[in-house]
Amino acid sequence: MISFYCDKLELELEFSSNFSFKKKIDKILRYENSKWKKIIYIFCHKKYISTLNLFFFNTNKLTDVITLKQTDRNKKQVGEIYLNLDMIKFNSIVFQQNFYDELKRVMIHGVLHLIGYEDNNTTNKKQITDKEKFYLN
Repeated sequence: MISFYCDKLELELEFSSNFSFKKKIDKILRYENSKWKKIIYIFCHKKYISTLNLFFFNTNKLTDVITLKQTDRNKKQVGEIYLNLDMIKFNSIVFQQNFYDELKRVMIHGVLHLIGYEDNNTTNKKQITDKEKFYLN
């Protein structure tokens, strides 16, 4: 199950007809042999995500996505992916991308983190970037 929530935001998620996002994420999970069955996307602003970053990772570094692995009351794994819409919008301008294209990329980036991909060094960053490009096409 893939769910979407907004933190006091009005966000109309209009993806093009050829990009059914839930189906795309399901395809990624199947292709990567992932056991994640429940993923929650939370759209928020930089203040909220900065608070999460400080609480969970003890850092003030601004980020566009935070991925957390949780367990629900039935002891099932739940992936929470927090998306910083302010940073995504800023990056879409800096990298001259359509906002929704950048949003999709970051949403895929978050699920790749959930699966286990990291971007903590040059080799891992290239690997996760290549995966993003693969799944966006």
